[in-house]
Amino acid sequence: MQSTVLPDGRKICCVNGYEVDFSVHEIFAEDLTAHGLDLPADGIFLDVGANIGLFSLYLRDHCPQGRIIAFEPMPACFAALEANLAAMSPPGQAVQLALGAAPGWADFDYFPGVSALSTQNHEVGAKLSAGLRALMGGAQASDGVREVLDRTGATEVAGDTAFLDTLFRPETVRARVGTLSEEMAARGLDHVDLLKIDTEGAEREVLAGLAEGDWPKIRQLMVEVHLGEAVTGAMAAELRGRGYGTSIGRHPLSQGGAEVFHIYAAR
Repeated sequence: MQSTVLPDGRKICCVNGYEVDFSVHEIFAEDLTAHGLDLPADGIFLDVGANIGLFSLYLRDHCPQGRIIAFEPMPACFAALEANLAAMSPPGQAVQLALGAAPGWADFDYFPGVSALSTQNHEVGAKLSAGLRALMGGAQASDGVREVLDRTGATEVAGDTAFLDTLFRPETVRARVGTLSEEMAARGLDHVDLLKIDTEGAEREVLAGLAEGDWPKIRQLMVEVHLGEAVTGAMAAELRGRGYGTSIGRHPLSQGGAEVFHIYAAR
């Protein structure tokens, strides 16, 4: 496990220090209120697909007394997540678990070089890897993303094919899977103020693990969709059918050709 320092001077644990800058650019610049979401200071938040916990840190910054429960199945990421949530005040709760449609076990493509790409969906992992490689090579990157890539040194290695092949080479990791409804029941949650899902292609499976009787308990969602624009639109329509207002935004990776979107939904 490594450590790195955030722009505000906080020291955190991580898998790869060079990954953190890009995620900070994505997460900490986000204004959820602009998308119709609110973050109660003492709310209940579920961070599904938490990686090392940067979104949980964002939540703690905005919700000083909030209850934060973060789920991450990959062992190396979970170790950093657990340390980062333990260091928060008050601490968050880290759970080493994937969430899906049914309990069991699943094989993941784990990317040691870019841990945030880890996924159950091999096709999505390949597309995300290709999109990030394209960004590193300068493909359609915005000024903000280009600045981050330059700062991390990513652009300097963009032409090193052997290095990139190693960076984006996955390993197979088997992990336990639970369901949202099981986890909510186990923790006695009668409501959730924000359910954030970032599972690199398993977002529909995560929501399939929510029993009909538990849907009214979910007040707001932020879902990162890695399955293309058509699926994103269909998921947003399904949420509207359940009584949510929705808006859709593009992820920075979409600049490299990977179709990644955010759905923001609030009752």
